[in-house]
Amino acid sequence: MSDHFPVLVTGSAGLIGRRVSEILLQAGRQVIATDRAAPSAPLACEFVTAELSDSMRLTALVAGGVSAILHCGGISGQMLARDNPAGILSINAGGTATLLELARLFRVPRFVLCSSVHAYGDTPEGMDPVTEDAPLAARETYGASKVAAEAAMRAYALEHGMQACALRLGWVYGPRRTTPSLTARMVRDAAQGRSVTQVEHDGRYAVPLLHVEDAAAALLAALDAPHLAGRSFNIVGGASLPFTAIATLIAAAQPNWRAEFTPGQALPEYQQGNFSIAAAAQGLGWAPRVAPQQGLAGYLAWLQREAF
Repeated sequence: MSDHFPVLVTGSAGLIGRRVSEILLQAGRQVIATDRAAPSAPLACEFVTAELSDSMRLTALVAGGVSAILHCGGISGQMLARDNPAGILSINAGGTATLLELARLFRVPRFVLCSSVHAYGDTPEGMDPVTEDAPLAARETYGASKVAAEAAMRAYALEHGMQACALRLGWVYGPRRTTPSLTARMVRDAAQGRSVTQVEHDGRYAVPLLHVEDAAAALLAALDAPHLAGRSFNIVGGASLPFTAIATLIAAAQPNWRAEFTPGQALPEYQQGNFSIAAAAQGLGWAPRVAPQQGLAGYLAWLQREAF
């Protein structure tokens, strides 16, 4: 892909968008970064404050010429904006539609959408690992917003010949995460020297962790991969881990800390199996490189060094 025009990265003040912007810049590629608010530490590129609903400002950015859109912006998890479900749909699905239309009008060569494994909802019993052809059965608004965004992406790709894809990201963790998650809370407590983290459930619920470095690497792989044709790819860091196992890995790095789970209290989330990443390996040439033990220990060390 030509580097003559910059890559537009939305959500560049967030965990994934910032990291992928940094890597692009380090590689000598041009970047236009945008988000609803400026990042806490400036990026070494043009930054434009813009809401995803601000079609005029986004139009000005794309009309100047961009080589690709990496769409990392929007409401980034099911734990955010629960009291505003219509807003979640408007920002995540509506914002994606706005950017897809701009990509069509201005002939942007590549469009990569950050989706989520939450789009699946409950995955089919007996399908292990879960492949991309499993039904998308989201039963909360965040997941539904990703289903809608993916549907729009695929329609634009097939109807208008756009090179576009969606990455169904796992539960992203790592340095600079600011939104709430149990993994982040446990690591932060351990880094702060607290001896115990009280957890309100039994810890048996398993999640597909994904380190931020692996998430960024997947976006960069999709940026340069041939023949995307509206496809979606699972992007996870390996087998899903129950929170009890995640706590064990954190405790291995910080032996003076432990998690106390609540016996008999199940987490009322949907049930998902492990996720296949064979399609990402074949279609994007991507595989995770940061194992959970390494990633959690590194996250803990970063917090001890940088945040406190």
